[in-house]
Amino acid sequence: MPAPRDYSRPEPLTPEIRRRVNRADRNDTVPAGLSMAEAPPGVVIERVAPDSPAARAGLAPGEVLLRLNGEPIRDTLDFYFHGAARRLVADVRLADGTEVARRIVKQSPEEHAGLELRQFTTQQCGCNCVFCFVHQLPDSMRKSLYIKDEDYRLSFMQGSYITGITLKDADLERIARQRLSPLYISVHAVDETLRCWLLGIRKARPVAELLAFFKRHRIQIHTQIVLCPGHNDGEQLDATLAMLLGNYPTVQSVAIVPLGMTRWREGLPDLDPVTPDYARRFIATMTPRLREVIDRHGEPLVLLADEWYLIAGRRTPSYTRWPDLPQLENGVGMVYHFYRDFASARRLLRTHRLDRPWRVGAVTSTLSVPVLERLVAACRDEANIEVVPLPTVNTVFGDTIHVTGLLCGKDLRATIAANPGFDQYLLPGNCLRKYDERFLDDMTLEQVRGTADARIDPVLGGARDFVETILAGAGVAEHHVVAEHAFLRPHWSNS
Repeated sequence: MPAPRDYSRPEPLTPEIRRRVNRADRNDTVPAGLSMAEAPPGVVIERVAPDSPAARAGLAPGEVLLRLNGEPIRDTLDFYFHGAARRLVADVRLADGTEVARRIVKQSPEEHAGLELRQFTTQQCGCNCVFCFVHQLPDSMRKSLYIKDEDYRLSFMQGSYITGITLKDADLERIARQRLSPLYISVHAVDETLRCWLLGIRKARPVAELLAFFKRHRIQIHTQIVLCPGHNDGEQLDATLAMLLGNYPTVQSVAIVPLGMTRWREGLPDLDPVTPDYARRFIATMTPRLREVIDRHGEPLVLLADEWYLIAGRRTPSYTRWPDLPQLENGVGMVYHFYRDFASARRLLRTHRLDRPWRVGAVTSTLSVPVLERLVAACRDEANIEVVPLPTVNTVFGDTIHVTGLLCGKDLRATIAANPGFDQYLLPGNCLRKYDERFLDDMTLEQVRGTADARIDPVLGGARDFVETILAGAGVAEHHVVAEHAFLRPHWSNS
C-alpha cells in the first residue's frame, strides 16, 4: 500500500514532463480554456461533390461556410445538425472577403448537401493525470502522440474519453440542444478531492453535477475508471460505482481498466502497479458484484477490461448474450470479439489442409500468448499448420506494458530477427496505424518487413482473418481485405 497522501494538492509537473508534453505542436490543438460552443463561425469548404445540391447552388472549395439558415457553423457537427432541412440558406465568405448567400435545395432532408468541410482542431486536455500515458512516453514516438486531447465532439463522434473539465455552460447547452449522445466520460472517482488529485488539477466541475445535467437532458454516457491500487479502489470504488449505477440509464456502462505504467515515470507520482496477485484478488472481489449488476439490470453495466484476466492468468469472459459491447476501446471483450468468427475460421482450415507443413511465427505481446491457444490447436489439427506464438517484450515502453496495441516496430523487428526460420510471420494489426502503416515509434511496416526473407503480414481482423492471412501466405486461399472489424476499430483511427 502506498503511504498516505495529501489529496488536496495536485502533484506538480517536473520540467522533464513539461518538456515531453511540449513536443506536441500547439497548433494541433485548441487551448483547454476555450469554449467550443462559443468559437466564431466559419469552416473552410474542402470539397463540393459534382452535381450535388451544393454544387448547383454555386458553392466552391476554398469558400468559408459561416451560417446555415442563420445558425453559426463552427465545425462539422454544426453542419450536420443545422443542415438537415430540405431548403438551406448558406452564408458564405468568398476569397475576397465578401459574404454572399447561396440557396441549397435538396430533394429530401435525408439527402446530403454535397459539402465536405475541413475537420476541426481538437481541444487540448487541461488535466495532468497521475497515470497520464502521454507523460510516460519516451522521446522516440511520432510527434502526434504527445498531443493531450479532450474534446466532447470527438467523444460523440469517435467514442474518445473526456473528463469533462473543459465543458463550459455553453458547451453543455450545445450538447443538450444537438443531442450529442452518447458521450464517453472518464470518472475515476466521485470523491472530488481524490478525483482532482488523480486528474492533477485543483478544481473541477463535480461528477454529480455533470451526471445531473446529463440525466435532466437525457444524454446517455459510457464511463471509465482507471484503477490505481491503493487510491481509487476499495471503499472509494464502491462509492464511485454506487453513484454511477444510481444514475442508470443515463450511465449506460462502466469500464474498469488497470493503470498502465511505462518505464518513463521519473518525476511522476509513485503508484503501485497491478500485479498478477492484485488482479486475482480484484477479480475475486468484483465477480459477485458484476453478477449482482447483471441480475438487477439484465446486462453487464460494470465491465472489467480483458487485461485484468490476462494479468491474473484467468480466462476472459464470454459475452455471447451481449455481443455489442460498448467498451471495446477499453479492451472489454476484445478476446471475445477476436474469436467470434472462430467456427468459420475452423471450417476454412478443414477445407484447405496443406500437403506440407507451414510454419508461422505469431508475434504477440507477453500477455497474449494464451489468447492464441485455440487458434494454434485448430491450425495444427485441421490444416497441418504449425503456429508458434512469439512473445515480445516491450522495451520501448518497458516490460510492465504487455498488450499488443502498444507494441512498437523496433521490438517486433527484434523478435522476428531473433526467431528465424519461419515461412511466415504474423503481426498484431492493432499496433499499426491503418492509413500509413506506421507503428507507434514511427517505424513503418515495410521497415519491419526488411527484417526477414519470409512473409510478414499484419492480422487486421479476428480469428478468420488470422486463418485467411496464413492460408493466403501459403498460397492456397484468397485473403479478403478487412474493411472494418470490431477488434481493430478503435486502433485504426489512432494518432
